[in-house]
Amino acid sequence: MRETSAHIPEWLGDWVGGGGSLLLMTDYDGTLTPIVNDPEDACLADEVRERLRALARTPGVRVAVISGRDLEDLRERVAVPELIYAGCHGLEISGPNLSFSHPDAEAQQDAVHAVSMALCMGAPFIEGMRVEPKRLGVAVHYRHVAAAGRQELETVLARSLHRKGGQFKLIHGHKVIEVLPQVSWNKGLCALWIRDRMMIELPAPMIVFYMGDDWTDEYAFEILVGKAVTVRVGEAHEPSKADYRISGVHEVERLLTNIASEVVERRAS
Repeated sequence: MRETSAHIPEWLGDWVGGGGSLLLMTDYDGTLTPIVNDPEDACLADEVRERLRALARTPGVRVAVISGRDLEDLRERVAVPELIYAGCHGLEISGPNLSFSHPDAEAQQDAVHAVSMALCMGAPFIEGMRVEPKRLGVAVHYRHVAAAGRQELETVLARSLHRKGGQFKLIHGHKVIEVLPQVSWNKGLCALWIRDRMMIELPAPMIVFYMGDDWTDEYAFEILVGKAVTVRVGEAHEPSKADYRISGVHEVERLLTNIASEVVERRAS
């Protein structure tokens, strides 16, 4: 994996300027916005929003944001109608002429809601525990839970899952445990689903670009080997299947700015 991505904007600009198309996919938290203590405070900078909007409005370019957040929450935070949005790790996808909700996840929506309610009832007894209900999942945030309360939190979680039935999987993120329906789906399969549809919509040939900071993005990095240019966001202490690595959100902002500048200018020329 290479540590520099300085040539990517010019390369993508040349590609689009030569008549090629571009599908740019990105994670949200930790990639477009910094990881913060309260997920509600993870707001997109206006400058980043404008870069995404400029790219999305460029002929032959589509932009997708793939996140663990609920679909509607993600759409409201980014607030660029032209984008493709994939929430709950890709279980729901929505965008111009696109709509998808995983049928097996939909079938477990009642069980997910029951687990969410059970966790909400248990949260007041564990200081710092925060429950974030979603349409097809639920997130348990424990960033503000003291070490002594972690075991109790896990007990409450296990009890809630056991009592409410359904088949679930747990995804451990940045101080958060996400409860999702046990279905064969992840960010990588979501990225392929979007790519396959864009291959029909966009003029060939098409380049795919994906960046993310979380271990769940590794599903995309792995499945897109040889099919996309991939960038892992974060320090180099963890191995990755991505082609490139950049250190953090500030570098993402710089990279997006340069990509937008090159791609928009070359397409217009």
